[in-house]
Amino acid sequence: METLTRITSTFENVRNTIKNKNSSERLQSLKKDIQSLNTELVVLGKENHDNYIRSLAMEGYLSLLSAKTIPISLMEKRNNLQSAYDKIKPYALRDECLFILLRIQNLLCYYLIQLDQVTLARDLLENMEDLYDKISKFQPDKFLDAEDLFTTEPLEKIKRVNPEKIDKVITNNVQMQAFLYNKLNLPQKYTLYNHTALRRQLEMKEGTPQDWALRTARLGNYFTYLNQIGNARHHLCAGYHVLRTCHDNCKLMPEEFVLKKADFEMHFLELSHHWVKYGLTLFKLSKKKILNRYFTQTTSRADLWKTVDLLDEHVENVDKFDDENLKDQGAEKTGKGDCTTENLFTFPSLDLKEMETKVPLDIVCSVEEARKLFAFTHKWLMRAKHYYDFEHHSAQYISCSLQLAELYEHLAFFERNIDNQYSIQKRRADVLETLNSLLKSCDNVMSVQIDVIRELSQVQLELMTLNLQKLWREESQTNIFNRDTDADSIINSLNSESNKTLTEKTLNTSCKNMFLRKMEAATSINGKLFRLSGQLGARTPSQLSLGAAFLNN
Repeated sequence: METLTRITSTFENVRNTIKNKNSSERLQSLKKDIQSLNTELVVLGKENHDNYIRSLAMEGYLSLLSAKTIPISLMEKRNNLQSAYDKIKPYALRDECLFILLRIQNLLCYYLIQLDQVTLARDLLENMEDLYDKISKFQPDKFLDAEDLFTTEPLEKIKRVNPEKIDKVITNNVQMQAFLYNKLNLPQKYTLYNHTALRRQLEMKEGTPQDWALRTARLGNYFTYLNQIGNARHHLCAGYHVLRTCHDNCKLMPEEFVLKKADFEMHFLELSHHWVKYGLTLFKLSKKKILNRYFTQTTSRADLWKTVDLLDEHVENVDKFDDENLKDQGAEKTGKGDCTTENLFTFPSLDLKEMETKVPLDIVCSVEEARKLFAFTHKWLMRAKHYYDFEHHSAQYISCSLQLAELYEHLAFFERNIDNQYSIQKRRADVLETLNSLLKSCDNVMSVQIDVIRELSQVQLELMTLNLQKLWREESQTNIFNRDTDADSIINSLNSESNKTLTEKTLNTSCKNMFLRKMEAATSINGKLFRLSGQLGARTPSQLSLGAAFLNN
């Protein structure tokens, strides 16, 4: 009992020394008292076997206190904590030891990561997972805080630690584990443990709603990066739901809302960017699926005008992406899609069903679905774009403009009506031309301007192709060729005024010659592009189309 009394008195001096930050002799006094306490604790454990576990827990707390307050090297802190951890670990589930063991583990892993000893940190964290499951089976109010052990009171009379403190430390350890997996480039484990930490924080209402919403939305954006669209939608909806709820609640307190209004604007702005990334990614995956189905056909050659018509085909499992789709960047990062662990990545305490039904999820396989996804993504993109101006936020303005042009490009791909396609491509061209005119007045944006000009050239080629399609259809409707007809008679008929086609009746000779030169240039460019991509043989797209037309008629 005398030893315990001396320990209690010395520990009180340590507390007072830590509080007295202005004392010049603070550090020396602190080292001396902690060294004295360690000696006394060894004596306490030897004098009374019943206090042995108690003395170990108190030693562990002193090691934690020393690491936080005494300026020693990172390696020394790591070694001291490792020694304390090894001593307490065999008694992890004892009332005196559990809480201090979790705290030591947390700080020790932090130091190990700083020292780049990530393998040791990973082993330490993973070895504790079984302990987390066992803790839930015990009474929540049976464990002690080692700081409260520095008293003469018996264990039975010492107050128990709040169970929320234990849950908080476990959550911090899980979050650190997620950080470690991200550092080791293990996306599946990173997302699982990051989600687990977020779910625990939501259930405990730890931290602020704004912070939780942003971190959840960022995880949703990472799911989008991995092409796990279902998980991405759930997390983005969860982040938006919590942030919107917090925003609406703050509006009931006008004074507080005025102070936080600017923060809310920035939070919603970040969410807008994540939703735009979600919509564009879903468009890309849908487009890739169609192109894969089209170009992998072996029964017939590819028809350049038929790409979007593949949407008529039945697509199985439209709510999932098969392995072929996921052989894109996301599949290479994860190796799997949504099918494996999707049920794990949910927040049961949030009712998100109604909100999720309003967010497109299935791959796009019809014009109506494309328009729905376009409208959803366009809404969020405009929210972001209206916030920026070119003068003050040039990088963000350029990014939003390029995303808008990309969004029009995706919509045009799924549109079947040529006039509608032309209108959409014209809007895309207008966006790029406006951006290009702004870039001309700036310096140090040469690379961006080159990309914009290149895309403008692509749009002009698209518009020319659409004009050729319209012309070809008009010609086909007014002048049907028969491959069995004698060539001389065809030439003679073309010289006849009565047999002139619609185009010949409306265009003069000079215009026709110019148009034919453009047509020849366009088909030549198309042929080179497709031959380089390996999708076509030596023949040009115009030859393929004309040949197919002759055979069909």
